[in-house]
Amino acid sequence: MCDGDSAHTHEHSSARPDGARLSRRRVLQGMVALAGITAGLSACGPVRQHLSASTSLPPRAPNAAGQHAYVLGMHLHASASEGVGSTRSQLLQAAAHGFDVAWFTEHDWRRRRLLFRPSYSFLPDEQARDGVWLVPAVPATGPVTGDSGGQLVTSPVSPNDPATSKGSLRLRATSAGSTAATVGHSVDSTTYSRLNYKARIAGRTVSIDVLPTTAGPDAWGEVSFRLSRHPASGDRPEGVISMVYRLRTDVSATAVSRNGTTGTVDVPVTRGRWQTVAFDLTADVARVWRDIDPRDNSLNDIQLSAVSRRRSPAELFFGYLRFDEQVDYDGLGVEHALLTAYSSDVPDVLGLIGTEISLGPHINQYGGPQKPYDYGSGISLADGLGEIRNSVVDFIHSQGGLASINHPFKPGDASQDTSPRAIARDLLSIGAGGADILEVGYGLKGGGDLHDHLALWDTLSRNAIFLTGNGVSDDHTGHNWDTQVNRFYTGAWARGRTEADLLDGLGRGRVYVGYLGSFAGTLDMTVDGSVPMGAVSVGGKTPRTLRIDVTGLPSGGAVQVVRGVVDYAGVSTPDPDTKVLTSKGGSDLQSTTEVAFDAGDDSFVRLQVVDGDGKVVAFGQPTWLLRKAPPHGVPAARRTSA
Repeated sequence: MCDGDSAHTHEHSSARPDGARLSRRRVLQGMVALAGITAGLSACGPVRQHLSASTSLPPRAPNAAGQHAYVLGMHLHASASEGVGSTRSQLLQAAAHGFDVAWFTEHDWRRRRLLFRPSYSFLPDEQARDGVWLVPAVPATGPVTGDSGGQLVTSPVSPNDPATSKGSLRLRATSAGSTAATVGHSVDSTTYSRLNYKARIAGRTVSIDVLPTTAGPDAWGEVSFRLSRHPASGDRPEGVISMVYRLRTDVSATAVSRNGTTGTVDVPVTRGRWQTVAFDLTADVARVWRDIDPRDNSLNDIQLSAVSRRRSPAELFFGYLRFDEQVDYDGLGVEHALLTAYSSDVPDVLGLIGTEISLGPHINQYGGPQKPYDYGSGISLADGLGEIRNSVVDFIHSQGGLASINHPFKPGDASQDTSPRAIARDLLSIGAGGADILEVGYGLKGGGDLHDHLALWDTLSRNAIFLTGNGVSDDHTGHNWDTQVNRFYTGAWARGRTEADLLDGLGRGRVYVGYLGSFAGTLDMTVDGSVPMGAVSVGGKTPRTLRIDVTGLPSGGAVQVVRGVVDYAGVSTPDPDTKVLTSKGGSDLQSTTEVAFDAGDDSFVRLQVVDGDGKVVAFGQPTWLLRKAPPHGVPAARRTSA
């Protein structure tokens, strides 16, 4: 339900091979009327997007095999992870940009709140879960006098805190004028604590002890929580919502109000004594905004403040911050419930749930039941889980899922050396852990650009390690997908838009990758008319013919045929051995779409699309042409006798 109880507008539809409705918005995608179309995505008011005709993907024709290309937004984070993206904001971004699927992979340990810190006693060196929390000052708002500020103290402290050693945060604020001024400190859980309070607000409450010593109608304390992004509705603009709790000694009853994206709760407190204030964010968001599902919010930031106006001094002490977890909380169940609730709001996008298993190296699970991976006993947030990549991949396979090696150039996921050769050597040493997918379409994580990701992938392909290269965003914001540096998408050729069909396409390598805003077409190829993209052909003839199927070639761009040698060079030569066999522009493809070449002893071929400046904006999967089967065999999904 929305503020104002606006009615949902149903769109005209026509038949579609996967049984889903092909809405009128789909037919009109790519036209200048996008602003009006996206406004129709929310019954609660306009959804303010940063869109242009070039960044909304158009409808896609089937390939020669009768399959359709379904565009997947992969590796998406929402309100169970750190960041301000909500499930709804991500779904709306997917719909507005013409995506068919939003595949969520929330962090497993955040979903489970594993190794989250239960309490904080406001000591500067207080360790818990192998990490230290800090309370740095944030810039003051409004002019304050020189004696305003904040500091950690060891007296007074809350009598409720059971810790042997404990402290409190003293905050003082006196405005230098008649307008309100604020002195604040934030709760910083970075470094080895790994932001271990940032996750969904559902299933937990936050409490803090407070001692107001100087307060009144013009002086009070505040506790602020920054949550998640939601679309515009009624009098609320699009943006990240916040809840602000004003701790007032001059009120006798709780009062709730709102202004734009901020909800405010006035909480009565008593001056001169310690007291506990509990914050049920889920309940209070529901009280403030009827159109927001309160479960679809992540707790991103906590700020403690003293507020003064009309030169009235405010002083208070904060102590014993704690997080109370609901024993039977089902995080995965909430994710399923949210997707079900939003299915009518965003009918053109199929929401799927995966998992990023990420307490150690980050590996995504796509498909299968999303059961918790067992990290064993004695684990911590600090580095030192050991080599668990093979174990994680085996676990994913045991559930019937596909395993993806995420952002391979991120420091700490494999090696601190993030050069392409070092990453290749590391993955070669473990056979890529037996994974099925490698994030190749990924921009600038740990220094590896697209060229480096392609070189790494080609090196693994050189060693007959069969990995589907996908494209992802790893977005945590749910906002302006088209302006992000990392805006890769995956196009999967499949019979239908179901999880099973999409997993089949990913497992077979029947996918291509594009860069949103630079490539809006499709990409496919066939060797000798019977060997599809992504397959492994063992035996067969050496002279080969490759058929190129590409649409939406950028102006001035071309499609290139890349051939790589397969010689099992291993860790001693962790480099690709590839070259561009030919490059064909739009006019070339009008005359012929076939390329004859010599496969040689063992090789692979793949396609990539470059724009007018020669930058790669899309790529397809390798097809391996081998004289004999590799020592480690060929996955059943990729085998072909041709």
